[in-house]
Amino acid sequence: MGPERNVFLAIACLLSFALVSVVWVSAAAAGDFIEEFDSGTLNEGFWDMKAEAGASYEIANGQLTMSSPGVEDGILMYWNAPISDEDITVEIKASVTTDTNNAGVLTFIKSDTPPTANTVINGEFAAMVWCGANTPGWYINNDDWKNLGVNGPEFEGIWKAEISGNQIHFSFNGAEVVVVDKVQSERYLCFGPDTYTSHYSGEMTIDWIKISGPTIAAVQPEGKMPVMWGKLKSGL
Repeated sequence: MGPERNVFLAIACLLSFALVSVVWVSAAAAGDFIEEFDSGTLNEGFWDMKAEAGASYEIANGQLTMSSPGVEDGILMYWNAPISDEDITVEIKASVTTDTNNAGVLTFIKSDTPPTANTVINGEFAAMVWCGANTPGWYINNDDWKNLGVNGPEFEGIWKAEISGNQIHFSFNGAEVVVVDKVQSERYLCFGPDTYTSHYSGEMTIDWIKISGPTIAAVQPEGKMPVMWGKLKSGL
């Protein structure tokens, strides 16, 4: 075998490796991020917990429980990268213990604001849904009530928000609740039992969170390096 043949084979091998690498990276850049809270600690590479006053959280037995015991308390957990133009789907399996002042929430918000008085944080909500108190249901953007038909002091289900183009689709246990316009160019995702330090109290327990989309790395967070949207976009 002559030297020209060796060079040809070497180049062919390099090109084949490069092609496989490009295909792998493209496939890895579209998938599901799944958080199942198996590590026993909050992965701060992905999540930013904001607790005020006496609010707290605990991770045990593969569940995250966020507690806001009093009206002056508040707690929210943020996905710690802003969402801009991405089409993504967010699903969480959660249960909410409702009392007369509880409002568990899944929301997109303009900034990663900690729980505070309603007069401050209400202006930050970009699109939100929350469960009510005595009759569990969704409030859409603080205005439109949608009864979920769930009775009792607590309820459990799969909450879903899908950003698609210029719209956000919210659903509960597979049934679409409402479709709203996406009005904010950049927003943060957060959820919790209590957005305010002026109203509400209660508890939310989350079994798992799944975030899917074309710019989401297919990864489970335990033991993995954080892969955020900005890094994916820049090719890192």
